[in-house]
Formats: sequence, structure tokens, C-alpha cells
Amino acid sequence: MKMLEKVGEGAGIAMNYVVGAGAIWFGAGWSVFSLLLWMILGYFSVQGIGVPLGISVALLGVTPIGVGSWLFRRGRIQQQLFKVKLLKEAVRKLAFERQGRLRPLELAEAKNYSEDRALNVLKNLAAEDPDRVELQLDYDSGELYFEFSDIVRSIASQRAYQALPESNTLDKKAVDLARTLGKTVETFYDYVKCTQSTSRQSREKVEKYKQKLDQFARDIETLKQQ
Repeated sequence: MKMLEKVGEGAGIAMNYVVGAGAIWFGAGWSVFSLLLWMILGYFSVQGIGVPLGISVALLGVTPIGVGSWLFRRGRIQQQLFKVKLLKEAVRKLAFERQGRLRPLELAEAKNYSEDRALNVLKNLAAEDPDRVELQLDYDSGELYFEFSDIVRSIASQRAYQALPESNTLDKKAVDLARTLGKTVETFYDYVKCTQSTSRQSREKVEKYKQKLDQFARDIETLKQQ
């Protein structure tokens, strides 16, 4: 995201909060004022001030309260989405510094995350943008990393970092990809543990895990083509 886009989106979020809060306060104040006025006028027996009229006037404050609540919730949702956008951009920039290949541990160290949280962030990126971010398994080293294909191509072409538009893969496809990626990671960790054992039973499990990983890879490719 460019600086002007960040400022504009941040200002929009702040506006929703300010206007929403103002509408809520105005609506609440109007309702309280109306009820107090109705009670005072009723106490002095002013003609034409009945219960229906007093309640109707007081209820006029409900509309700004409802609008203000909606704006406040909208601002909160936009704020959460804005944080996600900033996080994605930060991850991509870090991947650019790492030549387009980023391990969960590297992200955890850079953002002061736990390794599990960093893995979830990268896994979600790969699920939302499968054409640009792919999970890669290094069977020799026992490590996994995420490859940003467009960044790798940019570096190979000696181009500077460029932010990309937001991915639209936020439907069931992304959910299925995230689930399959999660199974892949768990199975790969089990595979690595078995390779560190010399027992015959572990060696047999290694082959089974390898077959499962191959199947998951085919499942991911199938989902990407949908």
C-alpha cells in the first residue's frame, strides 16, 4: 500500500469512529432530554403532552443511536481489515529481503511472534493467494518455507519491490486450501520426526507420511485449479 492509501484508509476509519460516537451520544442525549422535558411538562399539567407524544419524541433519538452503532461497528471491521493489509505488506517486504523465500522462524523473529503464529500467518497468505505464495517442503533439511513466486521473479529481473492488489480468494476455496496446508504441515513435522529415528517401524512410517504428503500436494494443485 502506498502512503496516500494508508492515510486515506486510516482517515476513513477514524471518521467512522468519530461520526458513530457522535451520533450515539446525540441520540442518547436527545432521548434523555425528551423524557425529562416530557416529565417536567407533565408535572405542570401542560395541555397536549401525553404519554404517546412523549414516547414518540424520545424515540427520535433511537435513529441516530442505530446509525452511530452501525458506523462504529463498520469502523471496527475496517480497522481489523486494515491491520491485516498492513501485516500482509510487512510479510511481503520481509520475503523480498529474504530473496522471495520466507521461513516461519524468520517471520517470528522479525515480528516478535511465536513460531506457530508466524506459521499461521504464512499459511493464510498461501491460502488466500495460492498463485503467488506456495508452501515448499525441504525433505533433506527437514525445514519448510513459503515461496513468493512473483517476488522471486522480480528479484531475478532486478526489479524493486512492488505492492500487489489484494487477493479475492476469500471464499470456500481459501478455507479448503488453508485446511489442506495445515494437514500438510502437521504431516511434514511427523515425517521429520520419523526420519530422526532408526527403528524399523519409523522407517515404515516415513514412507506412509511421504505418500500422504504427495497426496496433499495433488489436492492443493486441484484446489488451485478450481
